[in-house]
Amino acid sequence: MNETNNANNLNMCVETIHGLFEKYKDNEYMLNRIVTHIENYLSNTLENELVNYEKRITRRSFLTNEQQIFIQVFLSKHQYYYLSTNNNFYEYDGKNYKIVKEDDIIHCLLSNISKDRVLLQWKHKTKINIIKQIKDRNLFASIPETDTIQNILSLLYPYLFPTKNQAKHFLTILGDNINKKNQNLIFLVNPQTKRVLSELEYIANLSIGHTNITNNFMTKYHENHTFENCRLLKMNDNVSFDVWKDILRNYGLDLLCVASHYSIRHVNSDLFLNNNADEETKKYIYFLKETSHIEIIEDFCNKYIVSDDTNVCKIEWKMLHFLWKQYLGKSSLPGMIYANNFKGLLKEKYKYDENIDSFINITSKFLPLQSEFIKFWESTINVGSIADSTFDSELEVDEICSLFKLWSKLNAGTNNCNNINEENVTSILRHFFSDIVIIDDKYVLNVSSVSWNKNKDIENSFEHIKKHLKDSNTTLLSFDEAYNLYYTYCNLISHQLVVSKRYFEKFLYYKIPEHIIYENFIETNWFYV
Repeated sequence: MNETNNANNLNMCVETIHGLFEKYKDNEYMLNRIVTHIENYLSNTLENELVNYEKRITRRSFLTNEQQIFIQVFLSKHQYYYLSTNNNFYEYDGKNYKIVKEDDIIHCLLSNISKDRVLLQWKHKTKINIIKQIKDRNLFASIPETDTIQNILSLLYPYLFPTKNQAKHFLTILGDNINKKNQNLIFLVNPQTKRVLSELEYIANLSIGHTNITNNFMTKYHENHTFENCRLLKMNDNVSFDVWKDILRNYGLDLLCVASHYSIRHVNSDLFLNNNADEETKKYIYFLKETSHIEIIEDFCNKYIVSDDTNVCKIEWKMLHFLWKQYLGKSSLPGMIYANNFKGLLKEKYKYDENIDSFINITSKFLPLQSEFIKFWESTINVGSIADSTFDSELEVDEICSLFKLWSKLNAGTNNCNNINEENVTSILRHFFSDIVIIDDKYVLNVSSVSWNKNKDIENSFEHIKKHLKDSNTTLLSFDEAYNLYYTYCNLISHQLVVSKRYFEKFLYYKIPEHIIYENFIETNWFYV
């Protein structure tokens, strides 16, 4: 090929010279100049050009090598990455990831080039080359350092997950979603974690431009989900949303990068589980995958229902449905069977009376607590019937527990109900009295007790407060002091129930707003009005 090209070039040069001789054939001076240039100048010119060419090649080779070394060192010291999904650049300092502007990268780059005098003339070329290489470095191909990984795990465990392996499993699931793996799987979580996941979704969209990375986390089971594709996740449901929000604001990007790393390292969440989790954890997470509807209902019946053909006994459907919810709650299971389907399956197993909507010849050891509480509620609690209609009366859940226990002591056959707790109360109220408004699982609104008039107790304590202030010259009484005096009054009369400080202050604002100054002080002259 080269020989052919050389022959062609030689012929072209010969033709060019022939052309020049032909052009100046009548001009002897020009013909002599052609001969002089060829014999005297052409050889030297070509020699000089060869020397300059070889210098340029040597220089280019040197600069190219220097540039490669500079780029290698620069990108090693400054770990920059890029995502094409949102056109963002990122920097990792060995501990934390952060979003950076391209201008900041260029400024850092040019500052470093300026220190390297050799590459100054290739400054623009080097900049373009490095930016191109950074754009080829995907953020999720980065490998977080151990410090970063351990920091993220310490934020998730034990705060959000009961074990470290469950925290790692969660991260692997997120990584799978980022890397679009196992998209057929459904992860069922506690409804209380919905805000936690929503905030994570928001941070992912904000920081990496990904949407729906928590799309396969469900708080409810739907019948179009197959058990085979369902996984159960146990997350703590008493997480402070504000704390979680701060965690994601400060470390959300770190969390997402660690999640992607776990997904790549362990291939997918199921393989992570199979290779790393203990048997108890696997059994829970794979519970729906490895258990049928019939087996679950059979387990419920064995634990919660007792057949009794010798006595005339029954369980109302509403009560039985509540027991089912209790079983699910204690087993940390989602409601994986719709109520009507569940009822239909029980009809196949037990005798059912349509007229009274009850299952016949069965009972449960768990019934007394719920039954007695319903009696207590219906006989001692007023709903929406409050003497002071302008004051929003309420009972706290722990107060309801105390009232129920006191009521139980006065009623024969209810001593076994003293184990009631706040979770029992809220679940019973939500199931049997769905119109009741419960705020933060703590405050039950628009209700009052027949046996305990909270407002009257506070008003009665005013006389005790007045006696305390009688020999005092103070003109102001703080809310704290007033509450302590109210508390002392309750102890003096051996009152078993005491309102919370929050309710006490709320009542003061209702009763004597014109005598409250500086937000939490009472003018003492009011007590002598």
